[in-house]
Amino acid sequence: MNLPGKSLGKYREIVIAVALFLLFDLGVLVLNFYTSFKIDQDTVAINLAGRQRYTSQRIARTLLELDAARVSGQPYKPETLKELRSGSKTFEISHQAFREGATVPGGDGKPVFLAAVTSPRGRELEEKVESLWRPYHQALQPLQNDGFSQEQLSVALAYSQANNIALLGVANDFVTETQHIGASRARTLRLVQTGGILLALLNFAFILMKFLRRLNDYDRKVEAAQRETAEILGTVKEGLFLLDHQFRIGLQYSASLSQILGRDIAPGDDFRAVLRAMLPAGLLEPSCDYLELLLGDRVKESLVATLNPLTSVEVSVGHARRYLTMSFNRVVVDGRISHLLVTVSDVTAQVELERALADSRKRAQVEVDAMFNLLRVEPAALRQFLDNAERALLDINDRLRAVKAQHDYRSSISAIFRKVHTLKGEAATLGLDMFEDLAQRFEELLAGLRAKGSVAGEDLLALPLPLDEFLQRIALVRELTRKLAHYHDAFTPVADTGFEQQLGALAERIAKDHGKQVRVVTELGPLGSLPQQVSGELRDIAVQLLRNAVVHGIEAVTERSSRAKPEAGTIYLGLKPVGEGEYEFVLRDDGRGLVPQRLREVLLQTGRCSAAELEQLDDRQIVMKIFDSGFSTAGEVTRDAGHGVGLDVVRQKIRQLGAQLRIRSSADVYTQFSIRFAA
Repeated sequence: MNLPGKSLGKYREIVIAVALFLLFDLGVLVLNFYTSFKIDQDTVAINLAGRQRYTSQRIARTLLELDAARVSGQPYKPETLKELRSGSKTFEISHQAFREGATVPGGDGKPVFLAAVTSPRGRELEEKVESLWRPYHQALQPLQNDGFSQEQLSVALAYSQANNIALLGVANDFVTETQHIGASRARTLRLVQTGGILLALLNFAFILMKFLRRLNDYDRKVEAAQRETAEILGTVKEGLFLLDHQFRIGLQYSASLSQILGRDIAPGDDFRAVLRAMLPAGLLEPSCDYLELLLGDRVKESLVATLNPLTSVEVSVGHARRYLTMSFNRVVVDGRISHLLVTVSDVTAQVELERALADSRKRAQVEVDAMFNLLRVEPAALRQFLDNAERALLDINDRLRAVKAQHDYRSSISAIFRKVHTLKGEAATLGLDMFEDLAQRFEELLAGLRAKGSVAGEDLLALPLPLDEFLQRIALVRELTRKLAHYHDAFTPVADTGFEQQLGALAERIAKDHGKQVRVVTELGPLGSLPQQVSGELRDIAVQLLRNAVVHGIEAVTERSSRAKPEAGTIYLGLKPVGEGEYEFVLRDDGRGLVPQRLREVLLQTGRCSAAELEQLDDRQIVMKIFDSGFSTAGEVTRDAGHGVGLDVVRQKIRQLGAQLRIRSSADVYTQFSIRFAA
């Protein structure tokens, strides 16, 4: 806030010039008033001098009229006598006023002040009038009353005839003198007015020059400030603008504002409309409330800074999603909040980096945990998994190289899908989360290719990347286990938990992920006596059917309670000989069962079958559709279900075993898979 002393010093020259201008005007007004007053007096003097000259002629004329009446012997007329006496009196009063100054009757009979004549010429003429008028006035005195004699009239007439011409001449000269005095005063008034106007014009020119110079300096400073402001606003990466109490955007804002907000911005735009087009619906109202809180003076700015809802907020900018942070600072002028200074920053890269770092830390932690999980896996089982996985991945690589014709693309994708899903099941069984996650990401890529309407050769170019990553992790684990083997004495020997315990752990993990409870009962004693290839195939079948039973068969706790079932579902896996060299593998769950009508609805909703096609299929054929590649009743894709591959793997394994499959089910009671095969 500028102090009065500083303002006076800043504009001292202009203030002095204005003061002089006022003094000049006041002096001119005083002189003008005085001169005008004198001119008014001179006008009165001119009028009375003229009246005095006229009065002298009236006196001479009335004396002649009286003498004519005397000669003719007629009586004197009263009006003639009255006019003579009035003229004598008027001339005497005016004459005395010119000599000494006095208030006399004016031409309209009203009293006016007549100043005494002061000019030398006027005094000289007035003395001549006095020398001529005084004897004249004495001669007229006897005639002021009735009963004057003829001799008295003759004396007055004789003096009038002898001196009237001289008196008239002096009166004319006196009139001329008063006119000359009036003209002189008028010239003086014009000179005063002209001089005052000239001084005023000069002073005005001085003020104008000073004002224009300061205005020019101010304009240069303003232009320089505007250039600097434009350079700043054109350079800053953030969006800067002022926001008033009506939420209107100010006249100046940074060039990057429109780019950051993804829309054209004009001065006076309602900032609430800009936010409405960008923010999620639930965030608009608290944002406007926060702005109103800042524009008010009820709370301190520092106390509400942490309440800003527009920090790292995801917004819609055109067709893209960005993350913006909007900070607000109060602009205080004369102790009152005039605006908010708004800074809009695009923090998309920062948010993405933070998320990438968080993902990296999470992935690193997962990988570290996975590495430690290796220590809990029985070495022989781990080596077998690594060998199987490497062999399967190399088979996938050979298959990709061999694909040449377009009709092989989809069949190749399905075959790769089954192999990867089998690897995921083996990894999940052993608790190898790292390999399970790799297989899950591989499956997501394959699912995207399978969902495409048309698959081209270049679409398969994306598959070698996850394949190579998988092989690298296998090599890494092999190297790690090799190094750990040198220090095996430093570690507690790992006990072989067995396949049955692994199945139980896998079922518990899947059930926990899906909010269920499960109890696994196994009777797989003959599994160890089977040939390795048959045992391996059967293990894969058991894993896939177990995953399917937990995800699709066993109900949630609340659903089971509503059906008067135990909260924990039961899954039974058994293997027993049924003849010479023949075995039967059974998996049974007490879940919701396979209901053909439910399967028909899923087939129709997913577009896998039309209504007409479904009419042609019986319930047994409908149930067998669960083994089709890509078919799934899961509502969403998870690492345990949703891709429609698990039962496709089971079907493929059953074919490789040359086994027979039988399915028995009762709605909301149980589902049982029986696989009979020859060892």
